[in-house]
Amino acid sequence: MVPDPDPPDFDAVAAAKELDELLAEPSSGAKNDAYIATLETEIEEVNALLAKKEAQLAAANQRADHAHAEIEAAGKRLASASAKELEQRTRKLLESFLPVIDDLDRAIAAAKTRPESADVAAGLELVRRSFLTRLGQFGVVHAPALGEKFDPERHEAFAMVPVTDPAQDGRVIDVTREGYLIGEETLRPAGVAVGKHRS
Repeated sequence: MVPDPDPPDFDAVAAAKELDELLAEPSSGAKNDAYIATLETEIEEVNALLAKKEAQLAAANQRADHAHAEIEAAGKRLASASAKELEQRTRKLLESFLPVIDDLDRAIAAAKTRPESADVAAGLELVRRSFLTRLGQFGVVHAPALGEKFDPERHEAFAMVPVTDPAQDGRVIDVTREGYLIGEETLRPAGVAVGKHRS
């Protein structure tokens, strides 16, 4: 006998009704008892199968929730890493322009030593201001160091210079390379000479 490839769905409500009807009829002996036992067994099997399917569904939902949480966490990690990498690249790019400003500063200082180069110095200062304005649009600002208290976060000491005034002790008395900030962070520390008082 070939099994039915598509057995009809078991109707628990109809089976329970049928069981109630059989129980209400006068007992016809062992035949009814056997049929009732069969129906009870089938109901137990269906309940067991239903409980198993519910457990499988709960486990599948738990795995899906876990996978969703992992995907969300991975997305956040990736976005954070991408933002950090972009910030680092932007900082390096902006920092790479600072030597150009240093060159402009040197050119302006050289042009100011010659009276016939006054127009050149004025033009270079205009270019420098324009360049700093452009960098300022990305948060880069000049951090004046001369006269400031030495701060290792903002200054890089190139030299210690003896000073007679105690007020100059630990202060920046000369700047060899200007410093710049990006936001509140140091983009490039100023190269400075720091005063050292000797009594």
